[in-house]
Amino acid sequence: MFLSSRLLSGLLCAAVGAGSLSGCGSKSEELPVNTKDLSSGYRTDTVHLRSPEQDLRFTGKVSYDQSRVDRIFPVVSGNVLDVNAALGARVTQGQLLARVQSADVSGYLNTYNAAKADLAVAARNAANTEQLYKSSFASQSDLVAARAQLEKARSAFRGAEQVLKVYGANGSGAASGKPVYTVKAPVSGFVVERNINPGMQLRADNTMPLFTISNLTRVWVLINVYESDAAVVKVGLPVIITALAYPDRTFQGKITNVSSVVDADTRVLQARVELDNPDGLLKPDMFCTITLSQPQAGQALAVNPTAVIFSNDQYYVIRRKAGAPEPSPEQNASVAYEVVPVKVLRSSARYRFVTGGLHDGDLVVTQGSLLLYNDLKGS
Repeated sequence: MFLSSRLLSGLLCAAVGAGSLSGCGSKSEELPVNTKDLSSGYRTDTVHLRSPEQDLRFTGKVSYDQSRVDRIFPVVSGNVLDVNAALGARVTQGQLLARVQSADVSGYLNTYNAAKADLAVAARNAANTEQLYKSSFASQSDLVAARAQLEKARSAFRGAEQVLKVYGANGSGAASGKPVYTVKAPVSGFVVERNINPGMQLRADNTMPLFTISNLTRVWVLINVYESDAAVVKVGLPVIITALAYPDRTFQGKITNVSSVVDADTRVLQARVELDNPDGLLKPDMFCTITLSQPQAGQALAVNPTAVIFSNDQYYVIRRKAGAPEPSPEQNASVAYEVVPVKVLRSSARYRFVTGGLHDGDLVVTQGSLLLYNDLKGS
């Protein structure tokens, strides 16, 4: 089978490429050299004269706000029957956390039942004495004594009833005679510490809390400050906090307290930052890095850290030429931008302080600077 000359010519043009054969019937089209769309522009930032900053970095950890924490200690001895609150769980005020079978509660129940019986007897005696007094078979002193005995019995009963309420029981529950101490949440919050498990034996003199409940809408960040930096860290200074769990997110706050006591073992003193934590991101014992920026004497040119490019052992920035319009796609980027070598004097969390060919008020490229640098160097 033979191919037509027109079809053969088309196949040859497709194989070799448009414009490589003079006999291909259509005019050749040039492929674009640079597909970068310069008409979209670049994001820039302004260079300013600022006081240089020295960054001091410290380690620390998140802790719960000690002014918003409640620790629940055992007040009876006994055996833990069950636990209804897990570590980290949110609990509401009055919620049942655990139940403890206790001989101490049994004694309080006996006292309550005895006080209840004494009250019934005193009430009956007072009623009988009042009837006898009305019939002149009892004296007024007998009536006064009977009423005083009734009031005394009523007071003892109320005291026994209040004791049962402290241990999670009431008058109706006491009738069952079950010696169970109920642990309830005194406030709403999160269980940040739990030292109780089913089957555990408790002692009333135990100094370890069964539960620690804290409201984590506000937390503390405790900073470890070494003696060499103690003179720099002061109340009121702003800090930037980065948690290991959220490396791309920063939290800003101010130092609210600096301890006056150096730990004898670690040789550090603690500073404190109080932070609002409405989303609950910061949790107790999270590791943090704290940055403190100290202003230095004099002024220097400050640029955005994202504007600085390091290439061939030299730092550069891309400066927008004053008054130059944005280049069209057909034009070279060099008509509006230029590469300026700089020397970095000092770096901080927010700025790079530089010297070189820059001036106060210059615009430098912060987004897309590396691509633009390659274009300018290659042109």
